[in-house]
Amino acid sequence: MAQIDNNTTIIMIRDFYRNIIYKAKYNLTEDECERAILDACRFFGMPAPVLIKNLTNEPQGSTCFSNRDPNSFYDDVLCYNLKELKSLGVDGYVGFTAVFTHECAHRLFQNRLLPGPDFGQWEHELVADYFMGVRAALQDMDITKVTDGLAQTMGSGTHPTGTLRREYILYGKQEGYMHRIKNIDASAEDYFQLFLEYRLRHLQELHAAEMRVY
Repeated sequence: MAQIDNNTTIIMIRDFYRNIIYKAKYNLTEDECERAILDACRFFGMPAPVLIKNLTNEPQGSTCFSNRDPNSFYDDVLCYNLKELKSLGVDGYVGFTAVFTHECAHRLFQNRLLPGPDFGQWEHELVADYFMGVRAALQDMDITKVTDGLAQTMGSGTHPTGTLRREYILYGKQEGYMHRIKNIDASAEDYFQLFLEYRLRHLQELHAAEMRVY
């Protein structure tokens, strides 16, 4: 039987107790967080990020996606802050992986030009929210808490108003559900085109909300 050295044992004990602490505080262990992120990546058929960072204890830590090359998945970094996510209603695996469906949609469309003010800043967020809804419907996930949490957020130059975000999540759920019951296998690009059609149909409402911020 292979021997485990003292340093490895110390690391294993440290990680074990850290997971217990995180489970007690956030109903999530770091292992579950990593699995939830990788499951979101698999949903889009993309590789794992080059790095997953837990920024929960960082003063300025936030849940986000970052990269250097917008034409590559292989330098993408995914970060999470469980304190921030808990305030949005994330209290378990489903909510966490839903949020990272949003972040992975950013990965997927990181080099896509979208219409709208500030290089389509709001549209990039809305398409990511929309795909959160699509996946929730396709995989029968209840993301009500996350959706309700996002609905309470205020609009800014970087993120749409919560009411708009909720609307696009629900539209994604609608499309995902229809494809699921009809057993239609649609690609991410197919869903993206449906997003653009929905945006166009609701352009007046979107512009009115954007004008209050921009």
